[in-house]
Amino acid sequence: MKYQKAMPSKKLPLFAYLILVFYIFIFFMSAWFSSYQSRIALEIRQDFKPRKNQLVSEISKLQAEEAELTTMGYIHKVVKELQMVQPSEPIQILRDKQQ
Repeated sequence: MKYQKAMPSKKLPLFAYLILVFYIFIFFMSAWFSSYQSRIALEIRQDFKPRKNQLVSEISKLQAEEAELTTMGYIHKVVKELQMVQPSEPIQILRDKQQ
């Protein structure tokens, strides 16, 4: 009795090709979305750069103004303008250890 040779099914290779095409499609779509995301992030970063520079400039100006307003000379000037009484005891300046 002769055995018949098993014929490979044609559906299995077609199914395998469809899966392969699907995975390649997913790979290219993920690469495209990744590059698109990077491009959008770069555009957003460039849009916010002038605003960041403006805020940094404002912060610097405010820090300079704070330093000027907290000097002892300015405080003495304000005290004289308000005609406040000078203390009878010497002033002790306490600084916070955390700073």
